[in-house]
Amino acid sequence: MKPKYMTEEGMNEGIARLLVAPRDLALSGAVVIHASPARSEASAAHRALYARYRKELKKVLDEAEQWWAYRTESLKEEVGSAKEARIANWAEFPAGPVSDPNTVAVIRKYWLACAALNAGEAAPVAPESFLLQWVVDEGDMATAELLSAMPYWPVGLDGAGRWT
Repeated sequence: MKPKYMTEEGMNEGIARLLVAPRDLALSGAVVIHASPARSEASAAHRALYARYRKELKKVLDEAEQWWAYRTESLKEEVGSAKEARIANWAEFPAGPVSDPNTVAVIRKYWLACAALNAGEAAPVAPESFLLQWVVDEGDMATAELLSAMPYWPVGLDGAGRWT
């Protein structure tokens, strides 16, 4: 698969960065799950939540890509060059199409839902694996590429070390 928005190396670096990023917060009290089950081995509740995530994610990513293309075309009319338009778009929104607030909201929503579900499951799933690794494991590299541009996961920790 040839990435549409970035180099393959950039995509792979982004995926790797996001999959280990939560470990940076372990010293702050974050619950970090170091080994997650594959989707096929996860609980039925995790698999059902993932199916809802993928459906909602597809919808917002389709809209985000349309927004991105519209912005690029509008900028092209302003600056006169397709290349300069792409550069200007990336300069203003360095995460590319996933800069779209609706996409960020879906990512955050399902991170928190996965974390909440983990409290009652014998085999917890790391939210970063749920959101990204399972997408990679499915072979959906077009979606993985879009997600890999995120500079960080849109979550934080409260004083008790819970994801917020």
